[in-house]
Amino acid sequence: MYKLTILFRQPQDLVQFENDWADKFVQFADAMPGVIRIEVSTIDGGPTGPAEFHKIHEYYFADRAAMDKAMHSEKGVRAGNALQAIAPGLYTLLFADVTEDIVRAAGALPEAKSSPQ
Repeated sequence: MYKLTILFRQPQDLVQFENDWADKFVQFADAMPGVIRIEVSTIDGGPTGPAEFHKIHEYYFADRAAMDKAMHSEKGVRAGNALQAIAPGLYTLLFADVTEDIVRAAGALPEAKSSPQ
């Protein structure tokens, strides 16, 4: 699995940013071909208080080729143009190879692995 992560820094006008993000970016980005999963997180802060970042938006794909195809598609290009228009200098794009995806029930501990005897 492969992931495109967009880190958004704190905007000066939060209301305008949220409106533009929802109305001008999401409609194209969420419609990119090959998207398997989407995660959006709004940052509350960090251990020392307010954080540099406001939002994390992540798109998951089967592999790097699928992500590249999505980003070069009509919807991907439109999303990229919208991103540049609504958040110039406020975002960072990261590409990552996802090697593990484990979902545990709330409070569940990882299973202990027994060593061979």
